[in-house]
Amino acid sequence: MKTKSTILTLIIFLLICGSSNAQPFVDINAGLTGLHWSDVAWGDYDNDGDLDVIIAGFDLDNNAVTKIYNNRGNDEFIEVSGLPIPGTYIGDVAWGDYDADGDLDIIIQGYTTGSEITTLYENKGNDTFVDSGEIFVVLTDGSVSFVDFNNDGHSDILITGFDGTSYLSKIYKNNGDATFTETDVDFPGAIKSSYEWCDYDKDGDMDIFLSGLDGQGGLISKLYTNNGDETFSETENNFTGAWLGDVAWGDYNSDGYPDILLSGFYNPGRTTEIYKNNGNGTFTLITSAVLPGVAHSSSIWGDYDNDGDLDIFICGTYEEGGTWTRVTDVFINNGDDTFTEAGLNFAIDCYWGESAWGDYDADGDLDLICSGHDDAGGSNTIIYRNDNTTTNTAPAAPQNLTSSVFDNEITLSWDASTDDETPSAGLYYNAYIRTDAGDMTWIPISDIENGYRLLPAVGNVSQNLSWTITGLEDGDYFWSTQALDNNFEGSTFATEESFTIGTIGIENTQPQEVCIYPNPSNGVFAIRYGNTQNPKQLMVTDCQGREIYSFTVSEKQTSLDLTQFGKGIFFIRILSGNESTIKKVIVE
Repeated sequence: MKTKSTILTLIIFLLICGSSNAQPFVDINAGLTGLHWSDVAWGDYDNDGDLDVIIAGFDLDNNAVTKIYNNRGNDEFIEVSGLPIPGTYIGDVAWGDYDADGDLDIIIQGYTTGSEITTLYENKGNDTFVDSGEIFVVLTDGSVSFVDFNNDGHSDILITGFDGTSYLSKIYKNNGDATFTETDVDFPGAIKSSYEWCDYDKDGDMDIFLSGLDGQGGLISKLYTNNGDETFSETENNFTGAWLGDVAWGDYNSDGYPDILLSGFYNPGRTTEIYKNNGNGTFTLITSAVLPGVAHSSSIWGDYDNDGDLDIFICGTYEEGGTWTRVTDVFINNGDDTFTEAGLNFAIDCYWGESAWGDYDADGDLDLICSGHDDAGGSNTIIYRNDNTTTNTAPAAPQNLTSSVFDNEITLSWDASTDDETPSAGLYYNAYIRTDAGDMTWIPISDIENGYRLLPAVGNVSQNLSWTITGLEDGDYFWSTQALDNNFEGSTFATEESFTIGTIGIENTQPQEVCIYPNPSNGVFAIRYGNTQNPKQLMVTDCQGREIYSFTVSEKQTSLDLTQFGKGIFFIRILSGNESTIKKVIVE
């Protein structure tokens, strides 16, 4: 006869076993149109506090489809009617606030029935979108994205793809009045491609990684550094050229430097690779991260189990024994440059589609949307609810906000934040600047009242603790920043601070003649001066007060390289006439 304690122990054991083998992702049967040759993107376009979704692609009968589904809560998604956006396939779609009015607009490219489009749609509210009237190069089979590539606070647009004759890439600069001007920036054009932005070198501007098939028939994967003057330079890093795949930035080892996840078809096979950012402008292929090489694929970073580090979701095809095999699964980050397949048994293996993370039910864990073909030739668009019992907590708000004004530029800085799950070095940041009248000069794509993120994406300053915005008009401004974790969950914004451009209005809260950024850095710092009337003598000392370096400058901006002295805390003394300023910098 079993005792009560024995029975209780058995029940607890069974519960633990059942819990450990429970399926964390559940198909909610949302009723979305099944698609292939497709794209999907989460975004809270109606500002009601939950993520909606846009999908575009071919349905099972090869009809072109573009639909927005409004999230009504309780796992219910309702199609928005009356949209002017034509059905689109073999292209790309992205959300962004190009007119800085606080709601999400849409840029979409691709084939339609009998034609092609690249069109920007303005969100007018009340489930209404209208053609912005802006003219862009019409491309298909490529990529579109919003990005502030020149640090003026406005959302610019990248468009890449095929125009019927050539493979092209174009950046259109936002003029600040919801109009755009084509720039001379020239990246390689590519199809079946992925172009992803991130400040990988933490120098305070957005760089870009791209992969795909170029116009000469070559497979490329290239990293371009933003030079800060509306030009880019290709780095000397070598990556596996790939197409029919995906690229994603993510700091999988939480060292403060974003790494690269690359998948796709290469000659002669398929690959999925992780390149670790070494923090000095170079990358190392992580050979211990054994992942299935996939094509026709989607591969994305996300902390699905809420343990604070980035895992990987992969769906696509790989070759095994001469036949194509499908994979749709999460690969768990073990914290030692290895990943383990979770074996989650998703309902359908998808390929020739797209996937995206997003906490659509706001329960503190990342859910999934996944589209594409299945083994039976069907087309699918599935929302999977994450039923993980461990929930995520938001980071703490950043502290010690400071600002430095130089002519019509402002450099904003803050201290690193903390989080219960994501290590401090692995956090991202997101900031805004507004005028005294409340108009956004630099948009956060977040609710500034509660920190809620309208897009499940990293912030507008990547992992930096300082950022410079240029071209501000004279006047009074207010700003703040928030921290974001690996679930894209935002802290509340820090207490708002203020500054003044020009001589009118309120006094600058942090008047400083010298600005040094990024700080901390990998050892390379940019230094800006409020004026250049007198030569300035710079002396660098270590934490024990020993002088290790000195030089004289007369320019308004210069750079300082301390990498030869290793990691640590250093002090920079700037002498200008009878004035002396001391700044502390940190080399990580």
